Amino acid sequence: MAAAILVGLVYWFTSVYTVSWQSPVRIHWQWPVVIAERIRSKDAEEARADQHGRRLSAWQQYSCRKFGADCRIALAIQRAENASGKCESYHYNSDGTLDWGYFQINTVHLQRPGLNLRDLLNCKANIDFAYQLFQEKHGFTPWSTYTSGKYLQYLGR
Repeated sequence: MAAAILVGLVYWFTSVYTVSWQSPVRIHWQWPVVIAERIRSKDAEEARADQHGRRLSAWQQYSCRKFGADCRIALAIQRAENASGKCESYHYNSDGTLDWGYFQINTVHLQRPGLNLRDLLNCKANIDFAYQLFQEKHGFTPWSTYTSGKYLQYLGR
């Protein structure tokens, strides 16, 4: 009887939430599991299809909540910028700047008051700032993978 209840509880939990793993060690200790509410929208389903049916990670789910109808393009840009999907990643640019975190935010933005490198390495803060840039620029033009069209290869069209 207890096993049936446990199976039912696990089934319900995984139908409502998505679970992803993250490194338990960063600059500080963090819980190695990220749990986010599962999004059930047309855009999220199309983004999932773009990944050949693989479930969206918790950070991808969070991105879809932020970007809404633009979720699919946002995730294609994220994968073009940072294919591993790791929050602690960085990339050197030919102009001497660095791109940091989940959406590969350029260090030129560190000149903004209140933004620091720790924020760019935090997945949630990185996604929040990417969405802020998206709103400020009225689109995805701050990302070179968008302006070059590289993100298109991550759309399953």
